[in-house]
Amino acid sequence: MTARRAATIAAAVLATIVAVGALLFIPLSIVVGHPQNALVEAALLVVCVWYVARVMRADRRARLAREAALPPARRPAHREPRRPITFQLRETLLTFAIWFAIIFAFDALALEMDAVVNAGVSIFAAFMLATLTVTGRHMMFRLTAEEDER
Repeated sequence: MTARRAATIAAAVLATIVAVGALLFIPLSIVVGHPQNALVEAALLVVCVWYVARVMRADRRARLAREAALPPARRPAHREPRRPITFQLRETLLTFAIWFAIIFAFDALALEMDAVVNAGVSIFAAFMLATLTVTGRHMMFRLTAEEDER
C-alpha cells in the first residue's frame, strides 16, 4: 500500500467520522436554538458525504481497471450477489409516523417538554427507531429466508 493510498483511506475515514458527528449535532443545534450551526453542520455533512462517495467511486474504478488488465485466468472470481433488499417507502413512513406519535406523546405527557423541543427530539428519535425497526425486520426475513436452489 502506497503512502498516498493510506492517506486517502485515512482522509475518507476521518470524513466519515466528521459526517456522523455533523449528522448527530444537527438536531442538537436545532433544539438548543442555534439554527445557523445546524446549517453549517448540514453543509459539512454534504461535503463529507460527497468526498467519501468520490473516493469510493474512484477506488472501485481503479480496482476494476486493474482486474480488467489481468488475463482471464488470473481474474478474481466474483460471486453471484443476492437479490437486493428493496426499500419500502410506505412501510418506512408508516413506521416513522408511529414512532413519532409514541415518542411525542411520551415526551409531552411524561416529561412535559416544550412542543418545539419535543418535535425536534421526536423527529430524530423516530428516524433512528424507524431505521432500526425496518432494517431489523428486513434482516430477520433475509436471514430466515430459504435460499433458492439453482
